[in-house]
Amino acid sequence: MVPVLKPQRSIMPIIRPLSEVPTARETCIRWADAEWGAVAGFTIADWEEEYARIEAHPTDEVFVALEDGVPAGMVWLLEHEGIDTLQHLTPWLSSLVVDPAHRDRGIAGALIRHIEAYAASGGDQRIYLLTETPAVYFSHGWEVADTAPLGEKSVFVMQKNLTLAASVA
Repeated sequence: MVPVLKPQRSIMPIIRPLSEVPTARETCIRWADAEWGAVAGFTIADWEEEYARIEAHPTDEVFVALEDGVPAGMVWLLEHEGIDTLQHLTPWLSSLVVDPAHRDRGIAGALIRHIEAYAASGGDQRIYLLTETPAVYFSHGWEVADTAPLGEKSVFVMQKNLTLAASVA
């Protein structure tokens, strides 16, 4: 008997600012620490400070994807990334992560589209991100613009023209 693989369902998560779902804050901090804590040299206390900085910033925002009321993923929109030579570029999609239990359901794509629409609604014409894996973003219309040093490694600087995306939609 050949096993039948059940495809993961593709859902439309509910995406909210973290300020509207404060109970998800601890989960988001755990995700950030698991994904980037060792690389960034951050402790949980450092992540707490970073989230407090984002919450106090007038334009930075953390968005949380909820699936059946449970945090399933997050993405940040930042005015600036932490690389001095890139301070002239703004805004930035940052810290995209989907909980492993919720992957392969379209949540990352929904978070990317949400950030793009949010930035465009604020008048931004382009948006940027840093990644080691640009292929993830190609299917969403992003392109490699450059590379940049990040710690001991080099990462891709990617960009998306939001005015072009809006005219196609």
